[in-house]
Amino acid sequence: AGKSALVKHAKTLIKNDTCFISGKFEHLQQAKPLSSIDAALDEYSNEVVKQGQEKILQVRESIIEAIKSDVGVLTETFQCLSKIIGKPSTTPTEVHFIAARNRFKFIFQMFVRVIATKSHPLVLFLDDLQW
Repeated sequence: AGKSALVKHAKTLIKNDTCFISGKFEHLQQAKPLSSIDAALDEYSNEVVKQGQEKILQVRESIIEAIKSDVGVLTETFQCLSKIIGKPSTTPTEVHFIAARNRFKFIFQMFVRVIATKSHPLVLFLDDLQW
């Protein structure tokens, strides 16, 4: 309860232009290793949707401009992002698992660079990673 209370308090101190998202790793979802990040991105997607169509279009354009045709890699892993990006027109090309991991890391880094900027910082809190 200590960490959660601290994070809740910290959230109240964060400026309005900062996006705060959180995800909790659930012990029963060990088969899904990115579940805490997925939960946090679901929170992010819902926040963008709440801000209206103009914000959705702005974020969608920024993501697609940065990631281009590989946007399907993101939506395949984090389906909640389809609320913003929509359904990609192409499916990701099948590649060897090492290449797929490297591609995912690169695309995820590009995605984070789009949604976390100097003017709109992002705080990502992941809880219970020890599971």
